[in-house]
Amino acid sequence: MSDVGIVMPVYLQRPSYLKEAIETILNQTYADFRFIIVIDGVTEQMGPQIRQLTAHDKRVEILENERNLGVSASLNRGFQRLFEDPGIRYVTWVSSDNRTHPYFIELLRHELAHAPEEVGLIYSCFREIDADGKPLRDEAFQEEFRRYQNKPKEELLDVCIVGVSFMYKACYARKIAGYHMEPVEDYEYWLRLSHLCDLRYIPVELVEYRVDSDFSISAQLKGSIEQHRRWRHAFRLTKKQARERQGIPLETTVYVPVADASGNLPDRLDRLLDQYYSNFKTVVVDVTPEGASAGLLHGIRDPLLSTRFLPGMPPVEAILACLEDLSTPFAAIAYREKDFEYMDLQVLTAALRSAPEGAYSVCYNGDRSDLAYRFFPQAAMPSTELFRSAKLKELLLG
Repeated sequence: MSDVGIVMPVYLQRPSYLKEAIETILNQTYADFRFIIVIDGVTEQMGPQIRQLTAHDKRVEILENERNLGVSASLNRGFQRLFEDPGIRYVTWVSSDNRTHPYFIELLRHELAHAPEEVGLIYSCFREIDADGKPLRDEAFQEEFRRYQNKPKEELLDVCIVGVSFMYKACYARKIAGYHMEPVEDYEYWLRLSHLCDLRYIPVELVEYRVDSDFSISAQLKGSIEQHRRWRHAFRLTKKQARERQGIPLETTVYVPVADASGNLPDRLDRLLDQYYSNFKTVVVDVTPEGASAGLLHGIRDPLLSTRFLPGMPPVEAILACLEDLSTPFAAIAYREKDFEYMDLQVLTAALRSAPEGAYSVCYNGDRSDLAYRFFPQAAMPSTELFRSAKLKELLLG
């Protein structure tokens, strides 16, 4: 009896990519599995090729959505069919444009079968390939990437370390709702699954991930500010919900004063909200007489973004007014056009958590290669300085 189940959702796909994706699954060294292919509302375009590639293979079952429902609904339909079979113990899903290593199923299944009961997800490294199937990174990069993925599961709250090569136990998957929150459905699922079980990483490449494939999410995001903002909103909302489930409070508040109607505010907020570190909220403090931020922020949605309108108030006084409601342990004020770069809040919060006794803030000492702590009040405050909130209130409120 097969104990491994695989789902492949298929929307529109280049025929050569689909052929490689299906054949690399059918030619696995571990051959005793069920393979559910869900055609998502495009049967006329994709059906003939899929049936030809899988003809007479009894391991394959093809499901057809009458209309395009999206990745999440297609995955849920495939897994629902698999979970009707009590013999299915290990499950995974694969994309219709990637290639899997011949040992993909065998190795991941072996690791899960021999792992402690509390280990519910095994994931491995993967390799990026271009449109022609050629590797995009050299071996030095791959070695670094293997180390990068090897993080404790708590790191999932900031970044998706699981990637595209994984297998998980059906017993845990049956306990949670299926996939949703597109276009970050896989990441959101890992966060919920990791709340029930442990993760284990193996540093070997088992999948070749085709970057910017014609119909992929990454291709849709590329060059589109609106699509990127949609992705980021879902990404940050997912993290917020995960922290709420685990009872993790917000750690940092970043204030962004707006004193004029210049159009650089959207770019500033995009850079700020794209931080690696995510356990922070952003407060836009708008002191313009006309409430300029309302128009400038059109299209920028974030679950932890809010605006305080204090028209005509000097920026410093406006920040002082906002500090009365400050409740996070750390806070920063983004004064300048170029404030926080991608890793800044991650670096600064980590430094302030472990700061020497008596240090009330941390900032960069010159460039970003060195940090400096403040122990005594000084007149100038760098825009990328992070404060202990109690001390910031004391300094500014007197």
